Amino acid sequence: MMRVIINRQIRKDTEAKVKEALIDLRTAALHQPGYITGETLVNTADPRNILIISTWASLEHWRAWQENQQRIELTGRLNQFLLSEEQTSTYYVVEAER
Repeated sequence: MMRVIINRQIRKDTEAKVKEALIDLRTAALHQPGYITGETLVNTADPRNILIISTWASLEHWRAWQENQQRIELTGRLNQFLLSEEQTSTYYVVEAER
């Protein structure tokens, strides 16, 4: 299992449009093989800083979604509201052993 963390800085006064675009992205991701869950976090000190954390069954599942034409189109719609390019990091979940 793995986590994908996407950090986005959005333009002032675009919060409602960004929220709509993020909902569309999440809705589409729900139907992708390997997608487990996700959440959207808004920075309390800077509400224009948005962090997305999603959980995927594998890196391969994430990469397939990352390259999916629907995601590319939805992300393209979102990109017009960003101050800079999104920053994406991937992490494997370390399972606790007993």
